[in-house]
Amino acid sequence: MKWFRRKATVDPSQCRSRQRFDRKTFVIHHYCPHTYNAGDHFVIRSIRQHLLRYLPEAVFVPKASAYNRGWGMPVRLTGKNLEYSNQYADAVIVGGSDQYNNWSLRIKKAEIGRLVPPLYLIGMGVSSRSLDDPPSIEKSSYLEDIRATHEHARLVAVRDKITREFLENLGYHGAVVTGCPAMFLYNEPFAAGGEGILALPFPFPVVRKNRPAVYKRLLEVLSFGISQAKKRGLEPVVVCHDDRDVPEAQQHFPGERIFFSNYVDEVIDFYRQVTFVIGSRLHATLLCAGMGKPFVNINLDVRGTGFSHTFGMQEWNINVDEPLLFTALENRIQRLIRGELDVFHAFYDRKQSYRTVFLEFMKNVAEDIRRVVGKEPGDAG
Repeated sequence: MKWFRRKATVDPSQCRSRQRFDRKTFVIHHYCPHTYNAGDHFVIRSIRQHLLRYLPEAVFVPKASAYNRGWGMPVRLTGKNLEYSNQYADAVIVGGSDQYNNWSLRIKKAEIGRLVPPLYLIGMGVSSRSLDDPPSIEKSSYLEDIRATHEHARLVAVRDKITREFLENLGYHGAVVTGCPAMFLYNEPFAAGGEGILALPFPFPVVRKNRPAVYKRLLEVLSFGISQAKKRGLEPVVVCHDDRDVPEAQQHFPGERIFFSNYVDEVIDFYRQVTFVIGSRLHATLLCAGMGKPFVNINLDVRGTGFSHTFGMQEWNINVDEPLLFTALENRIQRLIRGELDVFHAFYDRKQSYRTVFLEFMKNVAEDIRRVVGKEPGDAG
């Protein structure tokens, strides 16, 4: 990339987004997690699918939003990447999972003002170390960076009310709560069915590393789910969303069926077969929510509680520190086996209202890109 290093900055008048011509293609630089985690790809796919609905000329160029396995340098919307996006992007999207976590994007207050193409933040959400902890932000300087980035963005969508409150506490009040894009990848009503599979997503690696007591409890949830499935004539399947989960799943559940694929279409096809899902991987819950598959989410932090409270599922989903977790879980399983889906019919109605907001937001992004791109500096409005 010697050609790229020769030029440290790009003249704004030479930026693609400032150039006037009849566009057959809108080049979108999409800053997102590049991981082997299937859940990240549910979010990425939904964002692109729905923007293409309103901007079919869009072409997405993936850019790494953080230091993830499998992608080289440079990363994040900063430094060389910022100049690259200035030169070649018609618009820039930041959208993926947990981008506020210790401000993984590392976009700087002093630098974001130099981004020329219009910026859109989609599906943003906070996370925390535990249910009772605040959002995970280690340095106070990141809070200023976050606010500056959001003020520079033309439109911002967040996945839950807790995230909106977090931004409002920073002084930014322009976020629209849409729900996580992964939940809108599909839009099917809830129904009893499937192929008799109880999907049990394996806990994600960060929990194993940083919260061993919680990890142990989640393994107990999986063991309980396996025993309950067999007792009630269902086939339990331990689902790994990340390749790092597979050897752990083999070690803890050597005699059980394990599913893993690094191809997102195969993961989606698997979830289409399930009867319901129980576990702590929120993206499994969200994907199944869109597919009309009943779920019980085990809340680990503000991601789970944010989803539960925003969508009225706080009385159904279960916090990992609930003293009567297994009693509550057995109750949920019994109700699902009996086909009691009233809670999900009510959830579906709430989800539909947020889906309308999400689609309107994506339409607004598309229309804004069409309106802004190609105008003279100062004409964007």
